[in-house]
Formats: sequence, C-alpha cells, structure tokens
Amino acid sequence: MSIAMPAFAEHTCGTAQVLNYLNSNHKSVKQMLTSAKAYARTTSDGCTPKDYYDSVYSRTTKHFEIFYTLKGPHKTTLEHIDSLEKALEYAWDFHVNKSGMRQPKGSQQTFHYEKMVKKGLYPVEVIDIYLLQNYNAVMDSQCRTCFGLTIPFDNEESEMLMENDFKHVPEVSFIVDTVTFNDKVCTYPRATEEFTNDTYNYSYAKKFAQAIRVTTAHELYHAVQFRYSSQMPQYNFWFEASASGVEEIAVPDIDDYFTYLPKMAQNVGFPYKNLDKPYGAGIFFLYLHNHVSHNTNKLIWENFAKAPTKTFQYQLEQVAKSQGLSADSLFHDFAIRLSFTGDRSALADSTFWITSDQPRWPEFQIKLQKETFEPTALDNTAYYYYANGTPDISNFVGKATAIAIKPDAYSIRFLPSSNSIDSARTEFLRESGVDSILWVFSRFNEEEVIPTFFKDSTLRAYPTPWRNGALCFTPLPRDKDYIEIRNRRGNLVKKIKYEYHTHCMDEAEVKSLMVPGVYRFRVENSGKLKDFIIVY
Repeated sequence: MSIAMPAFAEHTCGTAQVLNYLNSNHKSVKQMLTSAKAYARTTSDGCTPKDYYDSVYSRTTKHFEIFYTLKGPHKTTLEHIDSLEKALEYAWDFHVNKSGMRQPKGSQQTFHYEKMVKKGLYPVEVIDIYLLQNYNAVMDSQCRTCFGLTIPFDNEESEMLMENDFKHVPEVSFIVDTVTFNDKVCTYPRATEEFTNDTYNYSYAKKFAQAIRVTTAHELYHAVQFRYSSQMPQYNFWFEASASGVEEIAVPDIDDYFTYLPKMAQNVGFPYKNLDKPYGAGIFFLYLHNHVSHNTNKLIWENFAKAPTKTFQYQLEQVAKSQGLSADSLFHDFAIRLSFTGDRSALADSTFWITSDQPRWPEFQIKLQKETFEPTALDNTAYYYYANGTPDISNFVGKATAIAIKPDAYSIRFLPSSNSIDSARTEFLRESGVDSILWVFSRFNEEEVIPTFFKDSTLRAYPTPWRNGALCFTPLPRDKDYIEIRNRRGNLVKKIKYEYHTHCMDEAEVKSLMVPGVYRFRVENSGKLKDFIIVY
C-alpha cells in the first residue's frame, strides 16, 4: 500500500533538531527524560516500539558498546557494524587524543532499546532513526532524513544513534510494510530512498562505510561538545558549524559540507548566527583551524564552559585576545579570503585560501555598483561584497577593505576611515591592469555601539604573530620610500622600498628572509622600531 506524504526539507543533523526542541520549549534535560516516559507510543494496530524487533545484540570495543538488531525495520548488517566499530574508534582518537578535547561521557541506559550499558563504555544504537521510540520527547517531529543524532542527558552524559541502512522514507509517498514477531503483526513506513553524497553523486546506502565515517566524526563531536555545554542556556550556530568543520578535518575525502555552500553564496549578508542550518558556516571553523591555530576551537569550548551564558562572538574574542589578536579582524580576514572562491581563487596563492577545496566552492555573490553607494548595514557575524562604485562608509559599522582585481593578481588595501576611500581608488587606478575594485565589508562584534572603523594610525605589522599568507606593514608615510627590517639583535635583514600606504610581503618572501622569532621594523633609518613575531 502507498500513502501520499507532504514534502520535507533536505537532510539535517538529528542533534540540531533535539537542541532546537529544547530551546523552543525551554525544557531541561531532566524534564526531557520525564517526558520520554510519559510519551510511550502505541500505534493504531496496538504495536509498541518493542514489537518491531526481537533480539538486540551488542558489540563492545575499547571505548564503545554498540546495540543493533538483524531483523525488522531497524535491521542492519554485520558489515555495517564492522565499519561502525572502526569509525567510532577513529573518531575517538581524533577528538580526544589528537584534538585534546574532553572524553564523551555515555549514559547508563540506551534511549531506544532501553538496554543497560557496560560501565565505562559509550553507547551507540543502530536504528531506523525515523522510527525512534518516544521521538516527541526530544524533537518536534520524526526525523525523516537524519544520518544520526546525539541525545544529551544530565551530568554531561549523552548517547549516539546511527542510521541503520542510510535509506529514508520518501518525501512524497511511502510503502506500508509489516513485520511479525511472536505472532503479532505490526505496520511501519518502509525506508526506500537512499541518502546520497551530493558532492560526488554516490549513494550512501551503497557506500555505507563513507556515510558511517562522516556521521560518526560529526555525532561523536557533539558528544564532546556536551562535556562543555551542560550549563549553556541556548543552542547557538557554533554547535553545527564547528561539527561540520570538524568532520571535514577528520574525514576530508567526503566533502559533505559542499551541499550547503551554494545557498550561502547566494545569501551574502545573512548573519551566520541566524542560519537555520549552519553546516556551511563550518568554513569559518576551517579558517580558524588552518590560519589561526589547530587549538582555537578547543579554546572556544573551554571558554563556553567558563562563561556558558555568553555568545560565540564573546568566546572567540576571549580566545583571540589571549593570542594578541582581534576576533573582529579575524572574521574580516576570513571574509576577504572568502571573496576568492571558484574561478577567482586562481588570483590568489594557494596559501591564501581558507582550505585547498576553495577553488571548487561556488563564487560568493558580489553586488555590482556604478556610482556612490551606502553599504548594507550588517548584523554581527555577517559580510558583504561590492564591485566598483564608491562606497560612502560614514555610517557603516564594521570593517572594510578594498581589493584591486587584475587579470592574474590582486592588491589589498584596508580602509581605517572614510578618508581612505578616495586614496584607495586613486592608488589602485594608478596601477596598470586593474579590472575592478572589490569592496569587502564585515561585522563580527556583537555590541550595538562600536567604532565605525578600527581607528589605529600607529605604525604596525600585521598579522602578528605571522604564521602564513601575506605580512603587511601600515600606515606607511607618503614622504618616505622604504622600511628596514631588523632581527632581535638589531642586524639588518632587508631594506624594502614601498609605494603605497600599506606594503605587503608574500609568504615565500617572508620565509626566505626570516626564520621564526622576534623582529623589528621602522620607516627608513630613524624612528622607533616596532616589534612583530614570525611563527611557522
């Protein structure tokens, strides 16, 4: 028998549905557990969740106990369990040993099969997630297209549920099937449509090992997050954004996050903090991991544990300050690098890219201008791009940069004030071969009242500490023509001529001249020496 069904949206993480449910209903974990017992379901044919399986098997590994069945709608295969066992231990090693984050803490009894868990092991249930028992105790509706989910409990405990065959009930119609155990016939919707990897166009049901690897890395990371977030009153976008970024670092060959980039590329200006499905925002995690520190995300979660009521913006600002950086500047640097995606990535050296995948990302939308324009007012955690025209930034709140685009290169000029707009245009238009000027605007800071721009006329090198990419010196006086770079002992490293307000050295030149250490620079052969640090 076939039954028509309403259309549903693209797949999502079940954990996100659980956390959104808790937020919207203001339910504590303790209340959730109480609700679970009150919501016991019986179908119209008199069947309970336990009537859909007979034997429940378990397999133990070093850190996990896996629960599964081999018959009925929740059935899986031993090959599936073999792959899951390997993927779980790999994910544990990645999150705990390599990333140095807290160990997941498992619940004592499983949610679906209601089995006791061996002491010290983390529980993983393999089920058809659409048929999760008591689903309405933890989410608004059945999760038709979930690969997996992680349910948080009290005392930082949690458990993972993994999809049994990576097939889901169709969005338009489904077939009603039956299962018989102990002479009791029960009906259920059959999962017939296969989950797919949209990036490489293959079936996850057929290549289930790939689906298990990426889902395990993602969901076990949620279990790690719950060790830091038990006191957080609200779910925020960094839960899923960082999980998406982590899975790309842990299993980089899957590229599941690509699915969400086209929509982001067409909605430039929409703040990350308000994304309904923030998986694509994992690219900001990749930026922090690759261009700031492999330890940045761990420090963010440690700060969440200390200040659970504060926003992600606050947490990153604290981490950035501890390293002599600014979160606002980091987000702006991310926005600049993000403007070089797709075909535009060929203009930049690969060391400038956020990640090696960047040439395959869609080009992020740029609004063309011909005359003077006022940039769109941005909420925090947002950015916007314009091409050509002359921006009036007198009322803009955030950071701004001008980029001269040439056929095979680019030049960057930061805009610390309104007065720098005309000088940037004049400077760029003097250069030969400039095709267009790209204006990059961003805002990360969460406060209502912040300076219109980072007003700092102090001679400085940035970024410091320098790790990769361009090393720049600014603001350089117009009546001088070179800077001196000296080592800590005062020995001259190089005298560099400059033409513009800001002079940048590319990564290759920096590494050819300077080994890691403390350096100083000044304009010409007089004036105060300014320190900067090289780290690589």
